[in-house]
Amino acid sequence: MGTKQIELTSDQYRELLKLVYLGNWMKNAHLDEGEEMPDEIEQHLYSYAPAFGCDDIIDYDATSKKYFPSSDLEDDCDTTVQVYDDFVFWEEMAWRLAERDFERIYDHTQILCMTEVEIMREKQALADRYFEEFSVNGVQFLNLSKPLP
Repeated sequence: MGTKQIELTSDQYRELLKLVYLGNWMKNAHLDEGEEMPDEIEQHLYSYAPAFGCDDIIDYDATSKKYFPSSDLEDDCDTTVQVYDDFVFWEEMAWRLAERDFERIYDHTQILCMTEVEIMREKQALADRYFEEFSVNGVQFLNLSKPLP
């Protein structure tokens, strides 16, 4: 497959660099070694930073012959990551607890008699209780039923 050209303003390119950084971070941050293709794409896109006047957010290391996000770009994106992580934490906690409670409240036979809409409505009601609790008290009143050793 041949190459294609895309025209971007400097502002669009700067935003694209943030998205590439965040996307590669999302895909690889939890891995011991990053996947090759996203790294190659990232390097290719970072290589245009001087042409777009984005030297302030992309650094070049002559020894390794690689481009790296500057501390300014990392700091800017870390704020986005922290907001995202916070949102996902509370969202996942509420839905996982709602799923657990749903399975404690209803046995297999009862669930089989419910429609998908009824199941979702019940789970949503349970999750909403957790969303409300977490928005007011965070994890202050969240306890394990078994004491820790």
